[in-house]
Amino acid sequence: MILLWINVAIISAVVMAILMFSLMRSSDQEGAERGEYDLTVYRDQLSEIDRDLARGLLTEDQAAAARVEVQRRMLAAAGDRKGGAKKGGRGKDRDAANVGLFGLIPRAIEQGPWGIATLAAVFAVIPMGALALYLVIGSPWLPGQPHAQRVAQAEQEQMAGLPGEVRGEIEDRRAAVERAPESAEAWLALGRTYRQAELHDQAVEALEKARDLGLPEDERAIALGELGESMVINAQGRVTERARQQFLDALRADSGEWRARFYLGMGAAQDGNPKRALAIWIDLAADLPSDAPWMSTVSQGLAVVSQKAGIPLESVAPAHPLELESGAVELLAPPGTTDDEGEAGDPGARMRAEADAAREPGEGFNEDEQAMIRGMVEGLAARLEENPDDVEGWLRLADSRGVLGEWDGAVAAAERAAEQAPEDPAVLIHAADIMLGAMGAAGEVEPPARVYELYEAVLEQDPENAKALYFIGLGAAQDGNVARARDLWERLLVQIPEDQPARAAIQRQLDALPAE
Repeated sequence: MILLWINVAIISAVVMAILMFSLMRSSDQEGAERGEYDLTVYRDQLSEIDRDLARGLLTEDQAAAARVEVQRRMLAAAGDRKGGAKKGGRGKDRDAANVGLFGLIPRAIEQGPWGIATLAAVFAVIPMGALALYLVIGSPWLPGQPHAQRVAQAEQEQMAGLPGEVRGEIEDRRAAVERAPESAEAWLALGRTYRQAELHDQAVEALEKARDLGLPEDERAIALGELGESMVINAQGRVTERARQQFLDALRADSGEWRARFYLGMGAAQDGNPKRALAIWIDLAADLPSDAPWMSTVSQGLAVVSQKAGIPLESVAPAHPLELESGAVELLAPPGTTDDEGEAGDPGARMRAEADAAREPGEGFNEDEQAMIRGMVEGLAARLEENPDDVEGWLRLADSRGVLGEWDGAVAAAERAAEQAPEDPAVLIHAADIMLGAMGAAGEVEPPARVYELYEAVLEQDPENAKALYFIGLGAAQDGNVARARDLWERLLVQIPEDQPARAAIQRQLDALPAE
């Protein structure tokens, strides 16, 4: 501790000396150089006055007045330059204000006791003031703490905030790792336990250790996806290059790993490549079950990115991330079209099939192609006016309006479909998804009341429908009906596998509900 104070005193004295030397040193030479520079500038100004007079920009009187002013300034600058080399007048005043550091001591002695006291105060007040401030707001008697000890203490504080059951599980997993430090399975189990506790820093370390030791083949894709997701969470939602590599490796182990596909699409959007993001998410949405709890997240992402980038979903062909990486993508028409549907099927299907062969991944239609698609959509709308009972036709029209960015028309068509089939959960869910897409495209975050009405009807027909359980629970929570929200979300929770992020998200929403 004594050594610390000695070092503080020495450093303070050195810093004080440097500051005083730089501030109080004599500036005679600098003053002379400055005076010479000023004279050069004024000579140039005199020449400029002569040139302006010759060009007729100044009259004789104006030029004479300007010369007098510049010459006055030249005399003043010449006086300052000479004053820097003599003791008298303005030069003497400047010397008095720029006393050298070592000249302070004889000056102080000449001034007598008061001068010496003043010099001592100057050298002592700043370091002593700093010391006093540290004693007041610092902790000089606190023993040093190694970095590892501080990290351990922070982890202990995190653990203390966890439920006892979770702490016990983490301790059990740690004990298993200590017994078998070369077991990838033990490290994987520890990493997943950390993820459930939302300790993602520790989760990344454990999952990386499991990866390096060699993950089991049947767990490799999911585990790498989990590792990448924890990296994204640690990066405040940013898909870093490190995380991106984990997701690509996950897809190389299992091309269907949905978590990796979702985050790679999100990373493409963050990197300013919306076409790539849309292509990946459209491909993912085609593979996800329609009632998957995270399907709405993908749908909203598609709507938001499409709207912000001004890219109709209709103009983007689906593409798998690995195919985009290799540059060899077979472009397909959106799901739900067949060769013999023709124009009666999804509008634009036949034209897409012809144009896709020559289109790069995510490349949009040109103006002529877009005009053709719009014509087909209008043709479908006209046929539906003649046959308004065609529920599937109204849903196709709603989808087509949506991908063209015509969300008002999309919602209106979805309403017509719901009116025709009020007891068909699939139709009602499809209509609600269209309305959620319109919500996302408008930049809104609160689902419209009609969405809740549709899901109430779905819940009557299918009491365990996952999407209905989620949205009706959300509406109940917003209305203050905590008991119903808790009941619905607990029923939803049992349907979601423990390793899915959606489960943790629902659990957090449950935990956030106020006590009844």
